[in-house]
Amino acid sequence: MKTGKIHYFKDHGNSCVITDPRPPRYWYNYLWSEQGYCTQVSQIGHGRSYYINTKADMCMINNQDAKYIYLRDDDTNTYWNIGEGPLNEAIDDFTCEHSIGYSVVQSQKNGIHASWKLFVPHQGYNEVWVVKVKNSTNRVKNISLFSAVSFELEGFKYPRYYEMYRSCETMFDSDLNGVYCQSKHPFAPHARYNGYISCSETVHAYDGDLGEFLGPLGSITKLDSIPAPLFQRPDVVIKGRDCTNSTTTLSNLGGVLQNKLSLAPGEEKELYFVMGVSETLKEAVQTADKYFDKNRLEESLLETQVHYKSKYKSLSVNTPDDKLNIIMNEWVKKQIDFCIVGKKGVRDNLQIAVALLNYRQDRAKEEIIECLRHQFKEGHAVLTWFPYDDTRYSDQPFWIIWAVIELIKETGDYSLLDLEIEYQDGGSGTILEHMKVAVNRLIEDKGTNGLVRIMFADWNDALNITTDPEAESVMLSEQFCYGLRELSQLMQIVGDSDYASYLTEQYDLLRRAINESAWDGNWYMRALSKIENIGSKDSEGSKIYINAQSWAILADIPNEKKLPKVLESIDSMEHEFGFPINMPPYPEYSPNVGRMSGMLPGLFENGGVYCHATGFKIIADCKVGRGESAIRTLKKIIPDSEANPSTRSGAEPYVFTNCYSIHPKFYGKSYQSWTTGTSAWGLMSLYEGILGIKRDYAGLRIDPCFPPEWDSAEVYRKFRGNQYQISINNPSHLSKGNVEIHVDGRLISGNILPLFDDGLLHQVEITLIP
Repeated sequence: MKTGKIHYFKDHGNSCVITDPRPPRYWYNYLWSEQGYCTQVSQIGHGRSYYINTKADMCMINNQDAKYIYLRDDDTNTYWNIGEGPLNEAIDDFTCEHSIGYSVVQSQKNGIHASWKLFVPHQGYNEVWVVKVKNSTNRVKNISLFSAVSFELEGFKYPRYYEMYRSCETMFDSDLNGVYCQSKHPFAPHARYNGYISCSETVHAYDGDLGEFLGPLGSITKLDSIPAPLFQRPDVVIKGRDCTNSTTTLSNLGGVLQNKLSLAPGEEKELYFVMGVSETLKEAVQTADKYFDKNRLEESLLETQVHYKSKYKSLSVNTPDDKLNIIMNEWVKKQIDFCIVGKKGVRDNLQIAVALLNYRQDRAKEEIIECLRHQFKEGHAVLTWFPYDDTRYSDQPFWIIWAVIELIKETGDYSLLDLEIEYQDGGSGTILEHMKVAVNRLIEDKGTNGLVRIMFADWNDALNITTDPEAESVMLSEQFCYGLRELSQLMQIVGDSDYASYLTEQYDLLRRAINESAWDGNWYMRALSKIENIGSKDSEGSKIYINAQSWAILADIPNEKKLPKVLESIDSMEHEFGFPINMPPYPEYSPNVGRMSGMLPGLFENGGVYCHATGFKIIADCKVGRGESAIRTLKKIIPDSEANPSTRSGAEPYVFTNCYSIHPKFYGKSYQSWTTGTSAWGLMSLYEGILGIKRDYAGLRIDPCFPPEWDSAEVYRKFRGNQYQISINNPSHLSKGNVEIHVDGRLISGNILPLFDDGLLHQVEITLIP
């Protein structure tokens, strides 16, 4: 494990500078356009690029994440990469700056300083590279620069034996000044399955056949006999050769451009590259020409940076914790925003969209409506619409109810309930009808104990009770209680008191059933089964699950006698860098539990520290006034935490991760980041939980649950066109207390901020008092 920091933040936290090309794993940035073109950039510059349209038709552009710049000193045959890999030749003065709107990798070797900046224009279907090469010696340097990408262009369903490579061919086009990979696939869902790479400067030679560039040993053979290119030791680069001007079809599809640079002492040259997808070769040429003009390129980069900032500027925070400020002011908002691009699932995207309501309300509304389109008329929904999976998960209806309620609270627009939205299986209904069929689905799905059946799984994809199709989910039943109570309140507001009363009756009925059947003496069980109850002191393997406790608190399931026991049970689960999803881990597979018990103990859902679930716990802490516990827990799962720094976890120090392993052979390490609901609950836990800036039907409701050690914090929030600059003061160092609120110097009654609808900035002073 590396020790010490290998990164730092600059530009008010908007940029993270990585100083070592070899962190524990690749540290990525993601850059994307509003049209759905996205590129992944690691600290060495490589990564996948893809385009996914509004119908979730995927086009994965490059194979094996291949996207590289190679440099070669032609006088000495010394070769290297700006980011060290994949050649793995030593370089000097390496840095990689991952910023909100771009990434740039730079280094030096043999007197040559080189940098590679990548960005994705916020409008379009392409990425742009700016490569600078400077001769820092006192003699002429002759440099070959190779830009190399692979072309895959896959990602959609087609009949057997219609693989994309059977329909593709590469060619060099002089107007493009680059390699174009043309597809003529008969089943492509749209015309944008053509890839290209183009350069602003004279191309000395090229290869459209990666086999010629890499050499006969530069690939491995896949099961379908098609070679998969390897880029670690390209023959052309390491043997001092030039590209061969090759083209190909069927296999080794790619684009390599070779530029020859003669650099006088102190001279620097700048080259521009465009990589992307297009419907036609003509479109590719026009796009490349646009970015080969330096002024237009720089204008586009500036516009893109302004675009990112404009998306996130409606919400900001200043707390006594600098790390929280860095993560919460830009990076977590970008991560949540990216999850909408990277995920296409009803449950996942609804959670992401509700977090997005805090700062991109229109985009959140679009996503919530899109998720409703993937609900069936009977109330349940698909798990994901890309890739399509309609496995019967039980929890989708709850997230639909919850997300729509939060949308109405944010917008105050009750007319949305009358908006007609189509169903996945045909026909349409109003948004309110979508919510009602969701309610009916969960009621009809109740089992013998009166709790909602778990079906294949609920929120925990890996809890699959294969031995009992009638098993019931305690967590989902608690969530449904939460949804019933919230929807009842909404129905009272819109004047449907009969339905509101019905929902309240259903809440009382379900709450009673949970307490009668799922209470285990000191905590709530996780699932009920005729074979074996899950998450009980008498269960085989694991005894307690955190989610059944967190959601019990959020839905007011325990009474005043049970609540202290639930809190004590939660606290008993605390780990040095978060809260495991269950304890202890299952030592061996059990069909009564399913997939999670098939993982090694301490990995993922089998006793791993699941950061997403820890986010639920923080909100529960705030509900019961445990500010100290809430902030301590948040600091455990914050990127690059003190207890589990990025040099151990491997996770990027600027984005939340999904989970941490407690298995001794993978201890503290993270598996994935970026596309995780932890980002959504991390943001909500601070802004809505700890700071207590909560949307409500009448306006923003102020209900902080403060860390006692904090003297104050500040929040800027836009809400329904109103702007609030909010200062929260804690002179008595309370966690929970009454609030005294002054708006523009005037004391207001209650804790709902007034709506002005004047577009002006209003000063809000909040004081926590005993």
